[in-house]
Amino acid sequence: MEKKNIYKESISVVFLILLLIIGDSIIKSNNNQEKISDKIYKSLNQIRDFHDSISSNQEKIISEIINNPNKSFLKDYNNFSSAKYLFSNDSLVYWSSDLNDPDNLYKKATSKINIYTEGNTTFLISKITQDSISLFTSTPLYYADQNKTNENKFLPTKLNGLYKINFFIENAEVEFQMDFTHRMDKTTSYITCLLLIIIMLKSLKLINIYINHQIKNKKKRCFLFFTFSVSIYILINILQNNLFVSTSSIFTDQCLKITDKIYLSLGVLTELTILIFCNIVAISSSLEVKIDRNKTAGSLSSSFILISILLVFTYFIYKLISNTNVPFSFLQVYDTSIDSYIFLIIIGILSCGTIILIQRLMEVLITEKQSYVISIISFLLIGAIIEITVNQFIDLRFSILTNIIGILIYIIAIWNKKSNLRIKKFINDVGFIVLISIQLTYILYLINETYERNEMEWFANVIADESDKEFEDKIIEITEELKKDNHLVNWQKENAFPSDDSILNYLNRKYFNNYELKDYNKSLTLCDTNTILIVDINELNYEIKCNNLFTEILENNPTREISDELFSVDDPTTDSYYILKLNLSPSGKNYLKYCYIEFYKEYILNHIGIPEIVTSQENILKPDLINYSFSCYEDSILQYKHGFYNYPNELSSFRHKNEEYVKTKIFKHLIHHHDNHKAIIVTLEKSRFIDIIAPFSYIFIVISIIYCINILANRKKEIIPRRQSFHGKMQLTIILTLGFSFLVAGITSFIFIKNSLENKTSEFQYEKNKTIVKNIEYDFNQKEIKKPEYLKKYKENHFTDINIYDLDGRLINTTQPKLFNGFKSRIINRDAFESIKLRNRFYYSCEEDINGIKYKSSYFPLKDKDGKICAIINIPFFDNQKESRSNITNFIVTYLNIIIALMGISALVVILMTRKTIKPLEIIQDKMQKISLGEKNEIIEWKSNDEIGDLIKIYNQLVKELEISANKLMRSERETAWREMARQVAHEIKNPLTPMKLNIQFLQMAWDEKNPDIDRKMKETTKSVLEQIEILANIATAFSDYAKLPKKNIEEFNMKDLIINTINLYDNNDNIKIKLIEEGEINYIINSDKNNLGIVFGNILKNAIQAIGKKENGEIIININNLTDKFIIKIKDNGCGIGEEEKKKIFMPNFTTKSSGMGIGLSIVYDIIETLGGSINFESEIGKGTTFIIEIKK
Repeated sequence: MEKKNIYKESISVVFLILLLIIGDSIIKSNNNQEKISDKIYKSLNQIRDFHDSISSNQEKIISEIINNPNKSFLKDYNNFSSAKYLFSNDSLVYWSSDLNDPDNLYKKATSKINIYTEGNTTFLISKITQDSISLFTSTPLYYADQNKTNENKFLPTKLNGLYKINFFIENAEVEFQMDFTHRMDKTTSYITCLLLIIIMLKSLKLINIYINHQIKNKKKRCFLFFTFSVSIYILINILQNNLFVSTSSIFTDQCLKITDKIYLSLGVLTELTILIFCNIVAISSSLEVKIDRNKTAGSLSSSFILISILLVFTYFIYKLISNTNVPFSFLQVYDTSIDSYIFLIIIGILSCGTIILIQRLMEVLITEKQSYVISIISFLLIGAIIEITVNQFIDLRFSILTNIIGILIYIIAIWNKKSNLRIKKFINDVGFIVLISIQLTYILYLINETYERNEMEWFANVIADESDKEFEDKIIEITEELKKDNHLVNWQKENAFPSDDSILNYLNRKYFNNYELKDYNKSLTLCDTNTILIVDINELNYEIKCNNLFTEILENNPTREISDELFSVDDPTTDSYYILKLNLSPSGKNYLKYCYIEFYKEYILNHIGIPEIVTSQENILKPDLINYSFSCYEDSILQYKHGFYNYPNELSSFRHKNEEYVKTKIFKHLIHHHDNHKAIIVTLEKSRFIDIIAPFSYIFIVISIIYCINILANRKKEIIPRRQSFHGKMQLTIILTLGFSFLVAGITSFIFIKNSLENKTSEFQYEKNKTIVKNIEYDFNQKEIKKPEYLKKYKENHFTDINIYDLDGRLINTTQPKLFNGFKSRIINRDAFESIKLRNRFYYSCEEDINGIKYKSSYFPLKDKDGKICAIINIPFFDNQKESRSNITNFIVTYLNIIIALMGISALVVILMTRKTIKPLEIIQDKMQKISLGEKNEIIEWKSNDEIGDLIKIYNQLVKELEISANKLMRSERETAWREMARQVAHEIKNPLTPMKLNIQFLQMAWDEKNPDIDRKMKETTKSVLEQIEILANIATAFSDYAKLPKKNIEEFNMKDLIINTINLYDNNDNIKIKLIEEGEINYIINSDKNNLGIVFGNILKNAIQAIGKKENGEIIININNLTDKFIIKIKDNGCGIGEEEKKKIFMPNFTTKSSGMGIGLSIVYDIIETLGGSINFESEIGKGTTFIIEIKK
């Protein structure tokens, strides 16, 4: 059987490896550069055909637009996400989409076929000209991410791999150059990685079967399995490194940082986890139970081992999660990737392996006599010693909870050893999984707390320290170059300077285009002694001399002089603010002329609400500012604040001013003292309890599934399948029904809440936007509407972005100018334009997207005081999707945790209720098992008048009827048995009496005849008669033994030792080898009748030896398998076997297949096994041998 399994597993492993190699080769061949280029050419040809179809219908299309410019048309031609723009006399009269900025398009797309780049997207533009009319058709081709090559996308169709594409026009055809690195796509790589893992698991299973078949020593098995498993892991890595799958992100992207130069990918980490888990299982199965142990020593050793394993496991998981690059927060379900779930499974596998190891160690080390009190005291003592020692080297912030978890695990393990409940294994398993899940949840909480504090410290430093060392060094370097610049020198000599904007444009092109300066806005002001500036202060205009203005800025604000020309000004409205003061006074003339160049980096609050595409392209690092509050104090006086927390006006009034980091009941505060004058307070709301326990449900579910899979895999190895009880089926049915009900309720609630949240958010956003529009209309000023600062106060008051379009659909003002620098068109959404202007609607809402990032957007007409529409207001809601997803995630996480709690309570209630319900059936079962034909059978007392009562009444009646029938049957059987016994005794006695009679008659005849040889004949006759008398004595003894079987004497003994002693007694034949094979649990302790079982094994072994006889290479194999509630012993020989007719009579008391003997040995065996509540069966084949299968209850 084992050889057959080895062969079967070997074939499956080879087949899977071949499948992997062939599939990998096919995938690789389909992803080479040549085939990728063919895909691109095919898509380009389809797009060109589409553009040609527009050209062929140009007269009809242009005519329709000219005749009815307000009609939405081109629907039949609107494929490939294309856009159409129609210009008449150089003016835009129609656009179908805001895909492009039409003015830039009109200027740059001058040929019939153009490659046009706007922002990060490359477009194919075709231009049709008819008289003074131009029709542009635009189709996006390629999106290039400036920072992440793997985010580059060819838009018409999906391409696998890493690539950069440069499109160009050559001979009126679209051509391209591509820098291509082939790479397996994620979906295929996940499937291929799964196949690799299956191959690894199959190989490990094959090795395990082979080692168990060849090696009997468990410690040697464990060592060999470790050696072979590591070899398999190395071979799997060698195989995958030579396959195309090695190019996928799952094997190339960093997942776990070991050192600065060493890291593990997610795929390799998964394989390593499986290797560790399988070896933990192998180690656990090799541990043997020691029967005699000192209670105190057992408590100390088990405490030390348990706390050590828990601390090592917790520290390992803490470091594993802390150093991973995989997002591991389950508070945002929508942002959780497949990699996150794979990493969660890795954590689950390691946790499951730890549980299996702890369970086995506790089973080995803990005894039934172990005291709870002594064990807990030992654990606390050992835990304290280990914690104090290890804390000298490692910060074990989680050690307190680890000790608590350890004590609870210890108590459960002791209870499991002492308890006789049938469900103790279930309670033990669930208890261990719940406690380990709590431990992991706490680890995630600690990691999240550390991350949040680091983020708060970073944020405080960003606010406090406005210096930029790289910028400063670069500006100092540029300043020296500016002093030598020919243009500046000539302008200074002649005192003939161009305009401020011209100077700034010149400097931007030549000097200010460096990486260090790219995040800064620049402003240049040229001042002489007579230059007057008009400054707007509190909506009033004031005149001030230019030089005086900058002098006051430098003198009245905290300023740091970096060089003679460069100054850093602490301005709360910017992140960094520098003034470069250049002396451009003409030489030889008595008059001063200065050039002030202001550099300022946008205030971090200006990035609130801006889409991720902008912040990612500009490398803006920012925390989730919606949850943060902060304040800045100068000389203990509040300068500015932001957020929901109400900071005092003076730092001295802040209760926690002298602490660095403090947690209150609701908030967490970080107080950062930048210098003696400046202090920053960053505040974050504390995590709610539901947020802290959010990962518990995920962890518990994953560990439970992995643990159940492991149990099911081990059950397949059992020889005799476990009986499914009615009790268990009833419990499972009820629990599954409840689970399905909770699932349906959860899905229904999810849909309802999702729709409710969306409706509520839309209503709230509508009311908010309407308020903003009313405020703008109230303060409406046509002259000021185009000024950038016009919308600033509305953004700060309402914390939202605003765009204003004129009645031609062009952008005239925005609070997010960066959004329209290549990311979004400056033309309004066509549908919104038609709805507001052409259909005179009050409100239009839609979903828009910027490079795949979707958001809600609302449009309103902006009316003057006379009620006339003068512009269109657009209010985008960038955080809408994030907020909605956050609410839905909170519901999912909360519901999952509630479901797990309810399922746990439900399971407990179901177990208790079904046990109470099933108890009458158990009583009936117990009584029926005790029914005996020869004894008085008890009836069941039941007072309830229900279905169970009716069943018990029928049972009681049948018991009475059975008693009557049993008496009749026993009387009949007794008579039959006596007759049969008399016949058998008579037959056995008659056989020796016949020769005795003949011998005596012959002796009498010799005596009468005076035979001279009478003495010799007397001796012979006497000897023969004595032999026959001996036979009669043996017959009498045999029947006496059968009538008087040994009495039951129940005691605790080792089954394995009894079998070995029996083997030693009969192992004295040179031609026969007797082997003992052990399976299942290693503990062979049983409470049974040792003497009678010795008779059973002795009789069967004796029969097996007699069946083999003088045959060469005789073999008897005894297989002992320890299951949960019984032993299964198989005794197999390769003797002559038993025929079909003989099988029916084998256990009959007077049947034998041998030429001598009484045929009562196997009958005695059968009676003993039945008396002990076991069973005996056999399988036999003529010429091949016989196998006796004995089941004995523990």
